[in-house]
Amino acid sequence: MKKIIEDVVSFPNGCETVRFTACLVSMLMCARKETGEKKHEQLYQRYNLAAGYSFLQIDLSNDGHMAGSWELTSQKLLQEFDYYIAVVMDFAGYEFDKLDGGQESAFEKIKASIDRKIPVLMQLKKECQWVLVTGYDEEGTLYGLDGSQGYWGASPAEPSGYEGELFVLPDWSDKLAHAFVLGKRKEPGLTVDDIIRRGIRIMERMQEKAFYENSTAFMREDSHFTGCTDEELLRLRDRISQWIGQAIDQRAVLGWAMDPLLAQAEPSARTEALNAVRGLCWTTHDVLWVAWKAIGEYMAGAPIEWAGGLKNKTIRSVIADCFEIVKRHDEMILEHLKKGFLPA
Repeated sequence: MKKIIEDVVSFPNGCETVRFTACLVSMLMCARKETGEKKHEQLYQRYNLAAGYSFLQIDLSNDGHMAGSWELTSQKLLQEFDYYIAVVMDFAGYEFDKLDGGQESAFEKIKASIDRKIPVLMQLKKECQWVLVTGYDEEGTLYGLDGSQGYWGASPAEPSGYEGELFVLPDWSDKLAHAFVLGKRKEPGLTVDDIIRRGIRIMERMQEKAFYENSTAFMREDSHFTGCTDEELLRLRDRISQWIGQAIDQRAVLGWAMDPLLAQAEPSARTEALNAVRGLCWTTHDVLWVAWKAIGEYMAGAPIEWAGGLKNKTIRSVIADCFEIVKRHDEMILEHLKKGFLPA
């Protein structure tokens, strides 16, 4: 016998690149009997803010940061900061049960959640990536959504196959790092203002570590780009593109998250701060598109052709100048949030 939860809102919808947040929102919407891709996108922006991804920076000069995807680096930075999953669950107003790989009772608990028509959030060992379990069969196979039908590409779950949009994962227990089963509803322990104050602390930590300064200095250092082979320049181009991708994506999502907070809000220091942050996020987005285009992202021609431009100091200076603007914008975002949300 096979049991599948029907009508789970799939992902990604719109600009949804953080797998944790997209999977989480689909789980919460199912638990609350909410539907609609547009609703999913709006909640994604809200819960990406709550998790803390929207406030992060990463360091272009740090080989560890740039070795994998920016999403994986962001996840590690949040784990260093606090237990962000507990923060999100507290904000959402749910108790939860964490299941670890190798736990004998895991299948029974996952099965019980599916029987209640609530999907299960699963983290894989590979790349610490996330999928959403939406079904099972009595042979112990799990089924679910991994975003591979959208723009995310191949799933790190490496399923045995697909049935429509659903992955088929008979060997899930070997791949499981953790799973999170939604529990009882409770009164939320955190407000939006609490979440923004936490975001302030995250941004302070990022700025203390000088991630943007380091990234700008990396672009201005000639020795990183002189004497490189075409293949080395291509790797550098892809590395820079990934760094830009994190900032352009997460500040856009931060800006979008301001909209519902500003809707019908009375004028105050709080709304003034939110308005300022929204504008700064969109300027950051637009400025970084200049940097992205300078290395050929979403432009005609092969990436290897654009990579050669990194030998040109003028092109690198344009990119570094864009990074400087983004750095100043993040400093101003932090300043506005402090004025609007911290006691005088």
